[in-house]
Amino acid sequence: MGLVIGIDTGGTFTDMVVLDPTTGHIETLKTSSTPSDPGRAITNALAEGSVAAADIATFTHGTTVGTNALIERTGCRVAFVTTKGFEDTPFIQRINRKVLYDLRWRKPEPLVASRRLCLGLDERLDASGAELKPVDEDQARALCRTIRDAGAEAVALCLLFSYVGTEHEERVKQIFAEELPGVPVSVSHEVAPIWREYERSSTTIADAYLRPLLSRYVSSLDAALRGAGLTGEWTLMKSNGGAMLAAAAADAPIQTVMSGPAGGMTATEHVARALGEPNVLTLDMGGTSADVGILVGGRQRHTTEYEIEWGLPAAIPLIDIKSVGAGGGSIAWVDAGGFLRVGPRSAGAEPGPICYGRGGTEVTVTDANLLLGRVNADYFLAGRMRLDHSPVTAAMQSLGEPMGLDTLELAASIVEIANENMASAIKMVSLERGHDPRRFALLAFGGAGPLHAAAVARLLGIPKVIVPRYPGVFSALGLLLADIRVDKVWTKAFRSNDVDAPLVNRQFDQIAERALTELRQEGFAGEPEVRRSINMRYLGQNYEHEVEVDGSALDEAALERAFRRFDALHAERYGYAIDGEVIELVSFKVTAIGRRVPLDLSRANGAIGRPRTSRPVYVRGHGFVDAAVLHRSSLEPGEAIAGPAVIEEEGSTSYIEPGMVVERGVEGTLVIDTGADV
Repeated sequence: MGLVIGIDTGGTFTDMVVLDPTTGHIETLKTSSTPSDPGRAITNALAEGSVAAADIATFTHGTTVGTNALIERTGCRVAFVTTKGFEDTPFIQRINRKVLYDLRWRKPEPLVASRRLCLGLDERLDASGAELKPVDEDQARALCRTIRDAGAEAVALCLLFSYVGTEHEERVKQIFAEELPGVPVSVSHEVAPIWREYERSSTTIADAYLRPLLSRYVSSLDAALRGAGLTGEWTLMKSNGGAMLAAAAADAPIQTVMSGPAGGMTATEHVARALGEPNVLTLDMGGTSADVGILVGGRQRHTTEYEIEWGLPAAIPLIDIKSVGAGGGSIAWVDAGGFLRVGPRSAGAEPGPICYGRGGTEVTVTDANLLLGRVNADYFLAGRMRLDHSPVTAAMQSLGEPMGLDTLELAASIVEIANENMASAIKMVSLERGHDPRRFALLAFGGAGPLHAAAVARLLGIPKVIVPRYPGVFSALGLLLADIRVDKVWTKAFRSNDVDAPLVNRQFDQIAERALTELRQEGFAGEPEVRRSINMRYLGQNYEHEVEVDGSALDEAALERAFRRFDALHAERYGYAIDGEVIELVSFKVTAIGRRVPLDLSRANGAIGRPRTSRPVYVRGHGFVDAAVLHRSSLEPGEAIAGPAVIEEEGSTSYIEPGMVVERGVEGTLVIDTGADV
């Protein structure tokens, strides 16, 4: 049996996990990312880990290529084609404003190449999908000449009401294929078959914006892997927590925008189930950003509400994760009012924090942690990189002098601001959704997550922090555990007083057929698991909520239970339900899951322990205090260590604050008792 490998490429580091299923032996590796050539970091990781591609049986990859292209706006030149009269949709956007009274605020620029490449086509369907005006095929071919002459690299096609009737988009797509060979076309009923024209248009444009880039990335990486000896198919992680064949990902790039963080949530579900922890908040702090998520009742929350940046939505199925610019490489700076800020700008992998010695000149969170004694300069990346204090001290002095802060107080302030930023993000996925974080455990991972988790938990009153095994490469570990998953949504509106179970079943059957077909195309040949849900709202409301329904065919009683479930969900979210009110069924969703053979991680090896020592760690209000320093592998089962303490391991460091206690728990986890009252 060959090796099972997961590689997660982040903005600063690329993480690799190698599992030998025969022996249960796990090897992990963290290496620098190569933003200018992301695929090179993967081949570097394989080379540094002495992994022969020919020995790989299963390879799953999580990537930030799509995410970074959207954030940095390095995608391709896109032409937008829509129904005549709706060409300005990407520019009109929504009327809401990010800052209500800021007269200087401007809407974000859409991802289309220019207003001149927003083109109208003379055709029209009505809201029920009936044809009002056929496609003007001569005009469609003329638009192709305009697109070609303008040098567009991809086309986003989004016709009015195509989520109800697809015939017009299918015909135009065929014409474009004939007239624009080699130019990829993203079609809205394939990318996002949802109502709300702006959200559908924005999502389709984003998909087209990424298509050439991700296609080149997948082709280049595939060629490198084949050249190294890989013979089997490999998969990419999707934003919804499932995996898809790499070739399919190149045709659906928008599905990969939260590829890396999704791996962490998949691994969280596995660990939470093993520990019997149904309610878990997550903190994944890497070098560039911090991602937070939530498990309620042992299940991930999924959503279709993703924003490329404020006001630019992408309605894709994804695990509900919030990201903030609070990574180890987040830069500390002083704003115009003289206030200290941290992030969202990051030093990234090139040049990185000052202490890396690669040319960085701006103070980062990692630099602050080094001066505070929480990071071991000689054991960073398991000793493969040595950090340098001296240039950090000078930079800290320069930044702190105008604010009257000495070096250590400034470093402590930088860490505290980063902690507050992460605590605020956790509130977004907990308190703002009606969940009290004090009723949850906080699971911390990523290279820097365990370093900050105790302080973040203290700020939120969370009583327990869990640090899983292999926290530094936890998202890569999640890639090994990912099933193949397809989410399909179709908008078709009905009302509860004018719908019956057979009608609802027919809607689900049509969607399920497409979902299962795609699941087979992505390489799954077994018996799939099928989940179904309906997005509902009370008549007259503008936004809906997803309600899960029974997995098999519905009868009238099951449909009624779904309506009552919506009432309960509405009451949970808003504090009230409207008895007897008509409920609108806005859209139907089918999730098809192809379960992979589960991996046994219980036999995974542990690292060789290092001697226990101590070193001074700076604590605000107390100065330097002596802290126990030990390698994670030296902790015996059930052994408890009182803070302050630093627990080191390959790829990550955990910091236990004074007054807290850490104990080695089941599954080799570290469990930190924060002392918070429950």
